Amino acid sequence: MILGTKAKADKSARAAKMAENKANKRVEAAYYARCRGITIDVMDIGKVFDAGKKALAADSTITDEALADAVFAFVQTIRKN
Repeated sequence: MILGTKAKADKSARAAKMAENKANKRVEAAYYARCRGITIDVMDIGKVFDAGKKALAADSTITDEALADAVFAFVQTIRKN
């Protein structure tokens, strides 16, 4: 019985990690599509991903273009050049 519970927990943890990886890949693609060449501080990379994930959480059916717009809008506030 305990082994079954652990297997279910592992399976749900893997599913959550896969969903997070998918979100990260979408945010990364959005960043490179619109923000290539913009200089930002390395310490702000996590903030860019947080902004992208926030946009994904707000609208689960967000298009890649709208996600790129949200990421670009955030990057405009932290850009160095």
